[in-house]
Amino acid sequence: MRFYLIYILMLGLKTVVGQIPNNSFETWNSISGYSTPANWDNLNQITFSSGIYTCLKGTPGNPGSSYLILISKSIPGRGVAPGIAVSGKLDTSTYKPLCGYPFTNRPQSLNYNIQYMPYDPSDSSSVKVLLTKWDTITSSRDTIAYGASYYNAMAHSWFLGSTYLNYISGDAPDSALIVLSSSSSNPQNGSYIYLDNLQFNGNVIGIEEQSINQSDVVIYPNPSFESFVAEIKTNVDKAEINISDVFGKQIFQTTFSNAIKINTMGWTRGTYFVKINRGNKSSINKKIIIQ
Repeated sequence: MRFYLIYILMLGLKTVVGQIPNNSFETWNSISGYSTPANWDNLNQITFSSGIYTCLKGTPGNPGSSYLILISKSIPGRGVAPGIAVSGKLDTSTYKPLCGYPFTNRPQSLNYNIQYMPYDPSDSSSVKVLLTKWDTITSSRDTIAYGASYYNAMAHSWFLGSTYLNYISGDAPDSALIVLSSSSSNPQNGSYIYLDNLQFNGNVIGIEEQSINQSDVVIYPNPSFESFVAEIKTNVDKAEINISDVFGKQIFQTTFSNAIKINTMGWTRGTYFVKINRGNKSSINKKIIIQ
């Protein structure tokens, strides 16, 4: 891969829509007695013979008539396989994506409607995006941008999720790869994720500053009684924190620098979801238990 150091320059939030084939999962094909979303590869092709499906059609959609269900399942002879869908081709032996689809824009983020529930907190559902360009000199693919969001708690109501893209090249891509998964690399049987209405949004030129990563964000103490601290270990000048309950209702929202102490006196006991965004950069998702 080739890496370039260029300062970020953002254009206005011009929406880039209609660039993801079958982005609302309205089109499904019947193959060998099972349904599969058009333009999205998955593992049903190797599990249907056992009567097991990790990729299913849900109804009604949000919006539309249908949405995508991905469920991690125990597969005879294979162990637990993640529910995975790829906007391109999938290696059914390694569960790794092989290729994406033609794409030439430079979006700011991938937005989508989502529900999810990993089997336990050690697992996590994810949405990942990779934009690449073929290098004719090296005969390999250069990474233009990447983004990933991980969800390791639960949300049983639809809400708007976002995966922000981190650009490491000023070039335009020629391919986009979206990988949706109900589980991590250590899948747990029963973890699931629902997705609908995927859309790229925004337009970026140049390269963004370094984004925050999942490991950069810590929340303590957890469980919490009267307050907790959200801290970003890397140096940032501004980040946004959003906290919602298990029903998707926003409880708290503000901006902060590297750390913020949040008073939870009067909050109902239970689990809350913490989402931290750094401008147009990566979205980090955590959970906090209030006792």
